[in-house]
Amino acid sequence: MVFLHFTGLLILYGQQSQSKITGEKVTLFSDRTLYITGEQILFSALLQSEVETNQAEMSRVLYCELISPDGNKISGNKYLIKNSSAFGYLAIPKDIITGIYYLRAYTKFMRNNGPLYYNYTSIKIVNPKRDEVQAITDNNYLSEGLPGVENPEKTRDSFLISPEKSQYAPRDAVHISIDGIETNQSSWKGLSLAIVPEFSISTNKVELSENRQFEKRVFYYPESRGLSITGKLTDSATGYPLPVKRVNLSILGKGRDFMAMQTDTAGRFFFSLPDYIGNRDLFLSTENNSTSTPKIFIDNDYCSLPVNILHNVFTLTKQEREVAYKMAVNVQLKSYFNEDSISDTQNNQDQDQAFYGKPNEILYIDNYIQLPTLEEYFNELVTLVKVRKRQGEKYFRVLGSQSGLIDFDPLTLVDLVAIDDPSKVLAISPTNISRIEVVNTLYVKGDQTYGGIINIITKHGDFGGIDLPSSGVFINYGFLADSSHYRGIYPLPLHYPDTRNTLYWEPQLKLNKNNSSKVSFTVSDTPGKYLIVLNGINSKGKTFRQSTTIEVIK
Repeated sequence: MVFLHFTGLLILYGQQSQSKITGEKVTLFSDRTLYITGEQILFSALLQSEVETNQAEMSRVLYCELISPDGNKISGNKYLIKNSSAFGYLAIPKDIITGIYYLRAYTKFMRNNGPLYYNYTSIKIVNPKRDEVQAITDNNYLSEGLPGVENPEKTRDSFLISPEKSQYAPRDAVHISIDGIETNQSSWKGLSLAIVPEFSISTNKVELSENRQFEKRVFYYPESRGLSITGKLTDSATGYPLPVKRVNLSILGKGRDFMAMQTDTAGRFFFSLPDYIGNRDLFLSTENNSTSTPKIFIDNDYCSLPVNILHNVFTLTKQEREVAYKMAVNVQLKSYFNEDSISDTQNNQDQDQAFYGKPNEILYIDNYIQLPTLEEYFNELVTLVKVRKRQGEKYFRVLGSQSGLIDFDPLTLVDLVAIDDPSKVLAISPTNISRIEVVNTLYVKGDQTYGGIINIITKHGDFGGIDLPSSGVFINYGFLADSSHYRGIYPLPLHYPDTRNTLYWEPQLKLNKNNSSKVSFTVSDTPGKYLIVLNGINSKGKTFRQSTTIEVIK
C-alpha cells in the first residue's frame, strides 16, 4: 500500500497541474472565467505524459467537473480524448448562488495521486436572480497574510493576431489572421481561440491546502480503451473479498450489451465499456454461490475525496460588474427565444441489436399453439435448445455441430440479464415472452467462454416477473458527453436578437503549413470591447495567453 504525504500549499498557476506519479497531466482552457447561471462553460483540454509512453497506453477519458471550493461536485461529464485532446461544455445550474467555483479536470489514472494533482481553473459565477453570495468558511479562506509566490515566467509573444480593423457595427463580419512568429509548427500545442467580452476572462492562481486524509487504497489503471467500471466483490457476512468469482454486467436499453469478468485475488473486477453517449441503465450481478452471500461494491466514477481550495471573498471589479450586467441581460433575452447554441442531441447511432449480432435462431412464441410451460416449447418443438437433467437438476443445452460446444454451459439471459438458475428461467410464463434468440456456437465474452447463448426477450422488458439475483445492483450510469454534435457559436437570424456572450470559440485551432490560420465570425448586438484570446502551450511547455481587442459600436 502506498501512502502520499503532502506538506504546505500546492500552488497551481493558470490552468496547469501535473501528476507526479502517473506521468499524466491535464492542461485545460475555458472560453471565459466569468459566467452567468444557466450558461455553458466551453473548454478544451490537452493530455500530456511526462514519461516516454505509447499514446495508445494513455487515458482516453477526461473527467471534468464544476465544483465548490470544498470539492463538492455540482455537475460533471466524461469526454473522449482523441489525439491527446478533448473538448466540450458543462452547463451551469440556474439555481446555484453567486460565488467562486472551480472547473476541475483529471483522468482516472491521475486519481492515484489524489485531488492535489488535478487541474483547477477558477471561475466566477453570477446569479442575477438570487441575492445570496457564497459563504467563506475558516477552512478555505485565503487571508491577505498568506505567503505568495512570484508570477510564472512571462514569455515573449508567439503569434501575431491581426483583425482587419478595430471597430465594428453589430452583426458585422470579422476576419482575423493568426500568424506564428516561430518557424516550428510543433512548438505549440492545445491551441484554442475565444472572442469574449473584455474583463470576462482573467489569469487565475489556484491554491490548495494540504489533505492529510488522502490514502491510496485502490490503484487505477489508465482508461486506454475507453470508459471503465471497477469495483469489489465481498462476502456481506464477513467482509472478506471473493476472488475468482464471475461478475456479470448488462447494459440495458439501446446499444444492449453484456460482459462478464472474474474477480482477481483481491476480489476486484474491471469492465471496459463501449463509447456510448448519455445515460444507460446497468445491472451487475454475480454467479450463484452456495458458500457465501456476495455483495457488489462499485467504485465512484468521479473523485469524491475532500479538497480545500483557498480563495478570497467573492468580489467584482467595476469593469467586471458592468460586463456581468450586460451578460445577464443577454442570458435573459436568450431564454425568451429558447435558442441553444449547443446541441444536447443524443447519439442516434445507437444500435438496438444485441451484442452477439444476428442469432442463429429466433423462436417467436406467438407463432405457435400456446403451451403451458417454457420447457415444453424447447423440448416439443424443433429448436436449438433442449432442457436436460444432470444429478437431478435441470440445465440448458444448446445444440450445434461445433466441436467443444457441449463442454461449456450456455450463457442464459433474460432481457440481457444473466440468470444462472435454469429453474427461474423455466418458471417464466410463455405468455410474457416475445421471442427467444439462440446462438449455437462457442462464444467468448471477456474472459469467459460459453456453449452458446440463449436470450429470452419479454414483451414488456420486465424480466418476466422473475426474481433477479439477490446480489444484483441496478445503476444509472453516465457514459460519455456528446461532443460530436458540438456546433460551435453561430449568429442568430436577423429577426432574433443576437445575445451571444462568447462570440466565437474554437477549442482545437489548427495551423496550416505556414503556421497561420484564418478565422471569421460575426459580432453580436451587444456593444462594447471584446478580447480575441489565444491560449496554448509554448515550446517550453508553459501555458500562454495572447490577446488583442476589437470594439462593437452602435
